[in-house]
Amino acid sequence: MSSDFQLLSSIRYDSSLRDLAWNTAANDGAPSSYLLLRYHYDRLRDAAQEHGWAAAQDVTYNNLARACDEAVRIAFRDNSLNDTPLKLRILLNHTGMFAVSASPAASLNGPDPTSISLITLNGDGAILEDAASTILGSLLTIHLDTSPTPSSLFTRTKTTHRPQYTAARTRMGIPPLPTPTNEDVLMYTPSGELTETSIRNIAFLRHTPPQWVTPRASIGCLSGVMRRWLLEQGRIVEASEGELTKDEVVDGEYVMTFNGVEGCRLGRVTLASC
Repeated sequence: MSSDFQLLSSIRYDSSLRDLAWNTAANDGAPSSYLLLRYHYDRLRDAAQEHGWAAAQDVTYNNLARACDEAVRIAFRDNSLNDTPLKLRILLNHTGMFAVSASPAASLNGPDPTSISLITLNGDGAILEDAASTILGSLLTIHLDTSPTPSSLFTRTKTTHRPQYTAARTRMGIPPLPTPTNEDVLMYTPSGELTETSIRNIAFLRHTPPQWVTPRASIGCLSGVMRRWLLEQGRIVEASEGELTKDEVVDGEYVMTFNGVEGCRLGRVTLASC
């Protein structure tokens, strides 16, 4: 099956990222317009190992950086984008070849795409409401799926083989990618443990005092690059077994979402009407 799909990673290119000390630190101390590029490289190599792609495991960071730089150069040359933010779609095949394409990306909601991870809930939710309305843009609407999605190699790794995510979006009436939308679907395993949305990792406010809690990787969710960074910084913690389940999700509760293009965003859960 190795020729039927490719490994996939999506990354943000944005000159404003060069001003963020944490992104510089994650790039071995060099300012970068790419959001956590070295983390994307690590994840692609890890995925190649999981799929048993020996040639793809041998790719170098410089191979990836050059492929991304070329995609950015072509985008600015051919589309007159004038250094606007870009979403880069990185593909890696089983022979170890990169293919990178670029398209315009939405602007960040604030100067630091991780700001929401520093905000926690007060007694009545006012802090999050204020953050959402003033510095973090509009809320995502996150629909709880109506059917479970079994975990597999294709949920643990990000690839172009994505029927499980397409099916979840279809069940909730969400347009297929890449159609822009402010909606996403919250997925869970057959045992009821929450995993992720169709394009974002997630965290819920739990514990006392409140912490952002993300599903544990061992249940088969994607170990995303922003998820890794947030865990390393102590901004989120992994859930214990059975801590995040679909049956305990409350209609209207907040959820933090995060990925390698948007950084962190805030959403609210919507439960299907009975």
